[in-house]
Amino acid sequence: MKTLLVDIDRAMLQHCAARIGSRQPLVLATSKTQVMELLRHSASYEVVVACERVADGSGLALLDDIHTRWPHLIRVFCAERQRLAMLRTRLGALRLRHTLNYPVKPVKLELLLVHLQHLRTATLRTRIVPG
Repeated sequence: MKTLLVDIDRAMLQHCAARIGSRQPLVLATSKTQVMELLRHSASYEVVVACERVADGSGLALLDDIHTRWPHLIRVFCAERQRLAMLRTRLGALRLRHTLNYPVKPVKLELLLVHLQHLRTATLRTRIVPG
């Protein structure tokens, strides 16, 4: 399952790639611009994991744009617990229910991706994943 991981923190991205990248196709990006370009040129992505902040904007706005253009993609939003509580209404409006605590811990991300592999054949493309 090819996954696009987006965050402003390059060190965290590299850490995730070192831990997960050898077992699962993982592409890293730091900005909305990069993500949109990658998605325009490849139909092979299945999951986009975006943290709250990206280099040129908001992870929520990015995932909203992705939902509009590529509704088949599984979208996962990462934020700190207290931020998730504040953003809950916006998350509901986006029908974006996968959540992780931020910063993404590679082990947690790994578990989520395994879980999503099992769900991808299901007709429902979104589920609540406890953070």
